[in-house]
Amino acid sequence: MGPLRLTLQHVLACPCVPCYRWGSVMRLCLRRFAHVVAETSYMDSPSSYSWRDLDYEVPSPVDYSGLAHRPYWVTREKLQARDDEKEKLVAQVLNPRDEFSVKDMLSCWVRKIGSRHHRLMQENTDGNSLSGARYVRYEQVARTVNAVLQELGRKGYPDEALQVLEWMQLQGWCRLDPHLYTTIIDTLGSSGCLDLAKKIFSDMDDSVKKDTVLYNSLLHAYCKSGQVETANELFNSMKQKDCRPDLSTYNTIMNMYVKTDVGLTKVLSLFKEMCLQGIQPDVVSYDILLAACAPKQHVKEAQRIFDTMKKRRGIKPTVVTYTSLITVYANAGDFRSAMQVFGEMVAEKCQPNVKTFTSLINSCRKGGHVEEAQTIFEAMKEYGVKPNVVTYNALINVYTERGEQDGAQRVFLQMVQSGLQPTGVSFTVLMSSFKATGAFKEVLSIYDQAKQLKTVCSVQTFTEALDACSKAKNIPAMIKVLDDMRAAACPPSAVTCTVLLVALSSKCSNDVEVFDLLHSLEVFDSELAQCCHLLLTNSSKTDTEVFNLLGRCFNHIPQEDEKTWTALGSSLLDALWALGRYRRAALVLGWLCDNSNIHDDLCTVTRNEWKLDVRRLSSGGAIVALYQWLAHLFLIAQQFEAKESIHDGSEGMNVIEETKAFPRFVTIITGWGKLSKEEGRSQVRAGIEREIIKLGVPFRTSNDAGRWTANGEALLRWLLRPETPSRLTLWDMSARLSR
Repeated sequence: MGPLRLTLQHVLACPCVPCYRWGSVMRLCLRRFAHVVAETSYMDSPSSYSWRDLDYEVPSPVDYSGLAHRPYWVTREKLQARDDEKEKLVAQVLNPRDEFSVKDMLSCWVRKIGSRHHRLMQENTDGNSLSGARYVRYEQVARTVNAVLQELGRKGYPDEALQVLEWMQLQGWCRLDPHLYTTIIDTLGSSGCLDLAKKIFSDMDDSVKKDTVLYNSLLHAYCKSGQVETANELFNSMKQKDCRPDLSTYNTIMNMYVKTDVGLTKVLSLFKEMCLQGIQPDVVSYDILLAACAPKQHVKEAQRIFDTMKKRRGIKPTVVTYTSLITVYANAGDFRSAMQVFGEMVAEKCQPNVKTFTSLINSCRKGGHVEEAQTIFEAMKEYGVKPNVVTYNALINVYTERGEQDGAQRVFLQMVQSGLQPTGVSFTVLMSSFKATGAFKEVLSIYDQAKQLKTVCSVQTFTEALDACSKAKNIPAMIKVLDDMRAAACPPSAVTCTVLLVALSSKCSNDVEVFDLLHSLEVFDSELAQCCHLLLTNSSKTDTEVFNLLGRCFNHIPQEDEKTWTALGSSLLDALWALGRYRRAALVLGWLCDNSNIHDDLCTVTRNEWKLDVRRLSSGGAIVALYQWLAHLFLIAQQFEAKESIHDGSEGMNVIEETKAFPRFVTIITGWGKLSKEEGRSQVRAGIEREIIKLGVPFRTSNDAGRWTANGEALLRWLLRPETPSRLTLWDMSARLSR
C-alpha cells in the first residue's frame, strides 16, 4: 500500500486538482498500484525494487487524451527544454530535407519523444516503429504543435502551418480542439490567407464546438483586411448560432469601423448594443470611441466620452486615451485644448510617449504656432522621449504651413543627422513646402535625393515632383519622373492622373509634348491610367462605352472624397476641351452631374431670373456647361415660339420649369475663379468671355463683376436665329490627335 498511499497524498496535497477530477485521479492511482503489485511479484528480491519505475505511464488501449488535466509541476529547466524543442522543430519544418516532408518530420518527432517513455518498457513493445506514439501525452503534442503554429504565423509561413494541421488531422490518436483551430486560423489570417481560413472554419468537424474565441479569430482576420461586409455577416451569424459575443468581439468590430472610417454614429450604435447585452466596456472600448471622433473632428463628443469614462469605476485613462483625445483636438486645430489635456495627463502622473508629443505638434499646424511646436519638440528630452520620423515630419509640416521653408529644411537635416532615415512623407512634405513658393528647381533636387533611397519613393513623392514640373511647364522632366515611376512599379493615383491631365490641358507647348504625355498614360499598368487614355484618344467608343469607362475610372475614388472627385473630373473636362473632344466633354459633364451631387446647384430657376453658376467648375467644364445650357434654352425658346407648355427635355442640365414667358434676366455667374486661379486672373471668367464673344450672345458685364447678364427678350431673339442650332452643337475635332 506504500505506493498507493504516497500517490494519494501527493494528489490531495496538490491544489491543481479540482474536485470534479478526483474520480479520474483515483482510477489512475488504482491502475498504477495494480501494475506495481504485478511487477513486484516477479522480482527476485525486495532490494531490486526502484521507485523510478513509477515515472512512466502504463500502456493501455484507452484514449490518453483525458490525461491532459493531470497535475504536474513545471520547472524552469523544463520550460527552457520546451522552448528549445519548439525552436528546433520550427527550424526543421521551415528547412526540410529533400527526402522528408513536413508530415514525416512531425511523425519522427513524435516517435522520438515517445521513445523516452518507451525505453523503460521494452518488454511491451510490439515491434511497430510507431508504437512510441502511444506513450506520448496528448497535451504535450498539443502544446508543442500550438507553439509551432504560432511561430509559423509570426514568421509568415501559412503553407507550412497548413501542413502541420493536415498532419494532425491524419493522426487517429490526436484530437483537434478549438484552441488549435483558433491558432491555425490566426496564423492564416495574419498571413492574408482569408479564403483558406474561412474554408477551415467551415469544414470543422461537428464534434469541435465553435466557441466565441474561435469566432473572434476569424473575425479579427476579416477586420484586419478591412472586409467590412464579410465581418458583419460573420458577426450576425455568430449571434444567430447562440454564440454570445464578448468584449473582444465588440472591440474588434468597433476598431474595424474606425479604421474603415464608417463614422462615429455606427461605432456608438455598436457600443450601446454591447452595453445593452450586459457587457461592461473597458479602457480599450473608450479608446476606440475617441479614435472614431478624430477624423471628423467630433470635439464635443470626444470630450463627453472622456468625461463619462473617468466616472466609471475601475477604468482609468491610459496614455493611449489621453493621446487619442489630444489627436481629436489636434485635427480640429485647437492647440490650447490639446495642451490642457496634456497638462491633465501630466498631473495624473501618466507618462506621455512619442505619439503624444507628435499629436501636440500636429495641433500647432493649423494655427501656425511654430514657436510652440518647437518648444514641445525640445521638451521631449525632459520627459526622456526620443522623437521618431513621424515627429520630425509633423514639425516639418508646421514650418511648411507657416511658409518657412528654411526652418523646414533645417528640421529635415536635423532628422538626418540624428541617424533617422527619412520616409516618403518626409520628402513629400519638404517638396510641397518649396513648391508652394515656386522653387521648382529645389523640388526636383529633393526628389533626386529621395530617388537615391528607392524604398522611400511613394506615389505621393512622384506626384509632388510631377506637379512641380507641370507648374514649371517642364514636360521633359515630367516624362523622366514618369519613367522612374514605372521603373519602381508604382501605379498612379487619382491625384497623379489629375496632374497629368492638367499638364495636357494647359502646360504643353507643342503636339510632341502632348503625345509624350498621352503615351505615358498608355504604357502604365493601371486601370485608372488606361481609362483616362482611352477617354482622351479613342474616338470610336460609343456613348455607352464612354459611360462604362467613366464608371471604371471614378470607382478608384471614394464617393465621399469630393475634393479628389471634383479635381479629376475638372481636369478631365479641361483636357478633353483642349484636345478638341467637345462632344465627349459634354458626355463627361452629363455623367458627372448624374452620378454625383457636386454639380447639383449648377442651375437655378426662378420666375424673374435663370442662373448658370460655373464657379465650382474648371475652365473647360464651364465652357461645356455654357454650351449645354444655351442648347437647353434653345429648346425652351422653340417651345415658347410654338406657344406650348414648357417642359425640360434636356438630359444635361435637369431643369424642369413650366412658364409662359422667358424671364426678365438670364445670368451666368463666373466669379473670379477658385479652382483654376492663376496670377490673380480667373481662367473660368476668361474662357466664358471668349466663348460669349465668339458666339455673339447678348450678355453684358461690368469690369468688376463676376457675372454676365442678358435681357430675356434679347436672348430669346438670339436663340431663334436660324444659325444658332448649328453653332451650339458640339462635335469632336480629331485633327490634332490624328497627326
